[in-house]
This record gives sequence, structure tokens and C-alpha cells, in this order.
Amino acid sequence: MHSDSQDQTAPAPNSRLVAVAWALTLLTSPLSDILYFEIIGAVPAALMWIKALFLGIFILRSRVWRPLKSLGSYALILLALVLWTGASAWLAQSPAWATWQARQSFTVAALALQSFETLAALTMIGLLLLLLRRRQNFFLIWGDRPAMSAPLRILGEKAPEPLWRFGAIFTLVVIIAQVFMFILPLAPTNDLLRKLVPLIPLVLLLAASNSFNEELLHRAAPLATLIEVIGKSNAIWMAAVTFGLAHYIGGAPSGIPGVLITAFLGWFFGKAMADSRGFFWPWLFHTLQDILPFAMMALAAL
Repeated sequence: MHSDSQDQTAPAPNSRLVAVAWALTLLTSPLSDILYFEIIGAVPAALMWIKALFLGIFILRSRVWRPLKSLGSYALILLALVLWTGASAWLAQSPAWATWQARQSFTVAALALQSFETLAALTMIGLLLLLLRRRQNFFLIWGDRPAMSAPLRILGEKAPEPLWRFGAIFTLVVIIAQVFMFILPLAPTNDLLRKLVPLIPLVLLLAASNSFNEELLHRAAPLATLIEVIGKSNAIWMAAVTFGLAHYIGGAPSGIPGVLITAFLGWFFGKAMADSRGFFWPWLFHTLQDILPFAMMALAAL
């Protein structure tokens, strides 16, 4: 476990390496997609291949130029994410897929989409095993469940507190906000809520699987290849910013509010993973926060 004292005594990361890592992150993030979307109203299909080519060159360069070597694994993770994001976009825009989805029940359509994302997560696990050898090295273990949350100086905290308590309060605040954002404006009738009851097991399964997939792809993979290179704080924020930007186009929520909300949530999940050195707490907190959004999707399909 990374304790607060350990974080304070850890040597400061190389500032040039941090700058390169941020540049690499932003250049291959959805930021360029957003700019194209706002300027011309569409994202060029070639953009994904340009990012992939750039990352491929960086990976080759990192093998022969020592200053970049420590970022080689992270660049490989980014390449996998870029290719998966491109495949997801292609599938979403496929007329055949859209037609098939429209003919299916909510259960079949949602499970099919989650299966595709789970395949990406399992593929990422295979890549991480090749790079890092052991599950412990990329947080795919229970972790330290009695872990302490490193204090947030910005909030005036001076001492660590139990991660479960910090996470429970944070998650409760998020769920209350979701009630005001989703439940109250929609004002679902009692009859509609009764129809939702048989779908509760499916909603829980979707929340649990989605949180597993996203925590593996967007937290465990980048954090495992970054923390030892540029420090915990930088690694957490890089993963969070990328996660937020990915929600600008077609996210739920989307646009600038979507970026800000999901980046903040990404920071929280990343902090929980780094503080506990494991998967349990971020997965649990994420699952609990996903239940209402998936319930709303199920209601919309009724």
C-alpha cells in the first residue's frame, strides 16, 4: 500500500518526463476528436490511424532512446485504447449493428454491448500480463481493504482517513446528485417503476460489468504503467482527464458538463485504486454509482 508518508518521501518525478507523458496523453486522447467535431461537425476516420501511427513511432523510438524507455509500456496501453475506441466507434456507426440493436430487447442489446466491452477488458488483461507479468502489478487483486485514503490538502485534511468512509460519503453524494439529475426530472410513475422491478438483476449485472470494464481499461492499465514513472498524482489525473474527454461526444453525460463530471469521478476511482493498491474499492464504488444510470436506461426502453 502507498501510505501518505510514502507519497511525501517519494522522490519528485522527472519534470521533463512528466511533460512528455502529458503531451503523449493529450495528443492521443479524444481532445483532437472534440476539436474536429466542433469545427467541422464530424471526426475524420483517419484520425484514429494517425494517432496509432504516432504511438507506434513513439514505441519504436522508446526502445532505442533511453529517456523515453520508461514510457514505452504506457504508450502501448494508449495504442490499445486508441484501437479499441476506433473499433467501438466503427461498430456504433455501423448500419447493420444499429439495425440489429433496434430489433432487440433492452436486455439483449445491453448485454451484447457489454460483451464487446468485456472482450476489450479481457484483451487488455492479456496485454498487461505480457508487460507486467503479475496481476498485482496492475491492481487486479482485492487490494488493501482497510486502506487509508491519503489526505486532500485542498480540503484542509491533515490526516488519512479510512478509504471505505471517504468512498462511502463520496458515493452517497454522487447518488443523491443522480436522483436530482435523473429521477426527479423524469418523475417516473409507480406503474413504470413496477415494470422496472423484473429488470433489477439485469441493471445490477450491467452496473457491475461496466464498472469492471472501465476500471480495467481506464484506470488499472494506465495507472500501472505510469505511477512508478511520473508519480501517483500525475498518473491519476492523466487517466482522469482522458476518461473525462472520452465522454464529450456521445457520453452520458456529454459535452463540457460530461467531461467535468466524469473526469472528477475518474480522479476519485483512480485515487481509490492507488490508495488501496487493488481493484475492490474502485470497482464497488463505481458499481454503486452506475446503478441509477442503467436503471434509467432500462426505464427509457420500457
